[in-house]
Amino acid sequence: MRQETHYFGRFERSRINRYLGLTLAALVLMAAIFMKIPNLVRGVTYNAFREGFKQKALWTTRDMEAISGEHFIVRYTPGNHQDAMLVLNTAEHFYAPIAEHYGYTKKGKIPVIVYPSRSELNRNFGWEANESAMGVYWTGIIRVLSPNLWVRADEPEEYSKEFMESGPMAHEFTHLVVDYITGGNYTRWFTEGLAQLEEYKLTGFEFDEPGASLDQPLYRLTEMDINFDNLPNQSLAYRQSYLAVSYIATEYGEDAIKAILSSLGKGNRMEKAFAEVLGLSMEEFEQSYCHWALKLE
Repeated sequence: MRQETHYFGRFERSRINRYLGLTLAALVLMAAIFMKIPNLVRGVTYNAFREGFKQKALWTTRDMEAISGEHFIVRYTPGNHQDAMLVLNTAEHFYAPIAEHYGYTKKGKIPVIVYPSRSELNRNFGWEANESAMGVYWTGIIRVLSPNLWVRADEPEEYSKEFMESGPMAHEFTHLVVDYITGGNYTRWFTEGLAQLEEYKLTGFEFDEPGASLDQPLYRLTEMDINFDNLPNQSLAYRQSYLAVSYIATEYGEDAIKAILSSLGKGNRMEKAFAEVLGLSMEEFEQSYCHWALKLE
């Protein structure tokens, strides 16, 4: 939903520009419509939007090679079968712990597209050539950069281990699960925090960059909702997202996270979901998680 380099090579760049300008326009139109239609219809509309763009992407990659596992189908360019197998095996490895934890039961194999160069991955999102995302989740599809472009290990066993522990599959699959469970009804900081939390539990990776120190003015949740990708300190934004979700898991239990997702899946806004599950307004939650996080420093 993993990793992108403004998170210094780790997480997906979800900002959609140029090539996806039409998508943004569609989202704006949908947002206007969503304010006036029932939650059920709202969810159906979003699902149709997501599946439409998913089918378009699958059509444009129809000539790529493909291999299938139990839950995923991986498309890749000729000559890259070994990396495609690694991507497939890693995705299957993370499927059960994440899907079972959140109750994800959607039928059908999940498409994963492996790109042989950064430029080809970036071109799909209108990014500049120097963007170095390792993975992106968008509209039902996980897109990843071929491991041979960034994995440093040479020995096969170490090569696979590095991709599994540092690659994007657990993170991006979590984004997909959140998207489908909630019908797209979630805030950016919440899905980023969840993806990092699952990654930490499954691989041990925890973001730790000097720029993420909490000894500086923190971003408001509203800022991270509206303008996440354009915030000057991306390290801080990602860390705050992780800490906010970690606070819920630590203080209220992971069942509370699943209850929030369930509430969002019914079409409730974040404010209502948090009030129902945590008994807190968003303002109260923000104060509480910041106080808790600062004590960890």
